[in-house]
Amino acid sequence: MGISKEQFIGFVKTLLRAKKSTVAKAEIKAMVDYLGKVTGVFSSTDMNASEKAQTASGVAISPVQAAKCFEETVRTQIFCQGVAQAIQDKITKNISPVRVLYAGTGPYATLLLPLLAASDNLPLEITLIDIHKENINAVNKLINHFDLEHYNISVNQGDATLWQKPPSQSDFDIVISETMTALLKREPQVYIFKHLVRYLKPCGVMIPEDVSLKAWLTKVEGERQGTQLLGEFFRLDKQTSLALSQGDHGSFKSNLTIPHGDWSGYTVNLTTDIIVYRNLTLTEGDCSLNIAFNFSPYDVVLEQNHPICFEYVAPQSPDFSILFPKAQWQASSYTLPDSSELGKLGLVHLKRTFQRAYMVKRGERFTIAPHEWHAELGLYEMLGLSCAQVSSKMYELENYDEFETWIGAQVGKLSETQTQTINTAFLAKLEALEQN
Repeated sequence: MGISKEQFIGFVKTLLRAKKSTVAKAEIKAMVDYLGKVTGVFSSTDMNASEKAQTASGVAISPVQAAKCFEETVRTQIFCQGVAQAIQDKITKNISPVRVLYAGTGPYATLLLPLLAASDNLPLEITLIDIHKENINAVNKLINHFDLEHYNISVNQGDATLWQKPPSQSDFDIVISETMTALLKREPQVYIFKHLVRYLKPCGVMIPEDVSLKAWLTKVEGERQGTQLLGEFFRLDKQTSLALSQGDHGSFKSNLTIPHGDWSGYTVNLTTDIIVYRNLTLTEGDCSLNIAFNFSPYDVVLEQNHPICFEYVAPQSPDFSILFPKAQWQASSYTLPDSSELGKLGLVHLKRTFQRAYMVKRGERFTIAPHEWHAELGLYEMLGLSCAQVSSKMYELENYDEFETWIGAQVGKLSETQTQTINTAFLAKLEALEQN
């Protein structure tokens, strides 16, 4: 048995006044189920049964997927509170009616209709846009269900990146759109703001107010003290949106210079921080919009004093193209350990091959003779290891003791006889291949 309309409105009021992260997930789930029963769009439906749509500049997620977004408790709470506060601030300034444009409503118009249902008659004039007919039908059902017809609500089906405001309609005090993913990939948030900002009053507000994308240099081990901010590579706010709408796409390209220092053992981490409105924020760990992206250490080249280049590309499916510096190779004068030099496991060649990988990570170039390479592959085979396994671990670890510990864990304890047999076989193969 689900909740009643009165209980739903009570949950909305709790949502709007609660401190961050204190709203019960069970209440959010009950609200989603209630809205599903009213609209016929259920978050529990298989997403494969609900079709996404392609806008001119990104993907509009399916009605079911949009419904599921309501279930992200902190995300829903902070966005709803942000919209409510922005409206209240405009009312406090004696703006009446407050004109609100909400693009990409999904089936529930989550950021606005629940607020209206739980409020007294607010002085609002509202325009809603969504590309999905199913969402439009669902929103109209909610307007009727909550007796919101007395609001001047215009419901429009269309692509928000192309929508044209009727000439007779006034500009808006608030423009809302939550059509995004982490790092502003795939969905049309940037292009919706770029297009709709032209209909925003000079003192108007866009929600979210600020989306900041940052790059960090992070220790591969993930130690917090090993993290350093590299910089912000893109910011979506009112100023950026205005520039984009006027044809200035300069913000789509940026460079962040890698500081002076030794960045071996580091990788790059990308984050998305959102100011929904004033002090209402979403940061890493709050919701799916803030999921950080970590590059594999094998995919990055961190050359000090060289730039990492970012470019926002491909309007059909927006994403950032990220170019790292090219590796600056130099011939090494370092002499590698001899293959016969042993470590704690008593196995030949491991110290030499690890040291070679260690130096390569630092930009040194070593030429490996074909006979040594083939003998090395034979050694891995005798140990029951693949070349890919060993290579990956060598580039991951920073000292030889850790590497030997890993080898020991993979191979198990070898007897002296087994160790001697492996060593003899390797050295014999190395010599034979060298002579051929």
